[in-house]
Amino acid sequence: MKINFTKEHMVRLYDLANEMLFDNATIQTSMGQVLNIVELLHCTSIGQLQNIMSSIKKRIDKIEESDEWLAPDNDKLEELRRMKELINLIIGWKRYNMEIADNKKKKEELTEKLNKLKESTKTPEDRIKELEAQLKELEEF
Repeated sequence: MKINFTKEHMVRLYDLANEMLFDNATIQTSMGQVLNIVELLHCTSIGQLQNIMSSIKKRIDKIEESDEWLAPDNDKLEELRRMKELINLIIGWKRYNMEIADNKKKKEELTEKLNKLKESTKTPEDRIKELEAQLKELEEF
């Protein structure tokens, strides 16, 4: 499956991450752990991030569904929406990086198989010529 994490997503992730960094903001998990932007980016798994996002969604829904006679806390609601977007972008970024790493590993495996196949199809004369060329290079030193 191809992860569609675009440059625009990355720019938005930078913006939200910088905002969180310079505001020294944190996110509290359902277990009470307080995470900063570095921990969110580098120390949390996708599963943990999905749990955090689910918790944020519930908090957003609770504020949006509050009594119509009470004025909602729009600042808090907007902050939660930005945090939800940030967490979602981090999940996409992590998935994208995993896909790149997987593709790199597959490419290395295929290259190794191809090299083995090429080597297995060489005639003894080809191998002799290669070894003689290597010996000649070493003699020049």
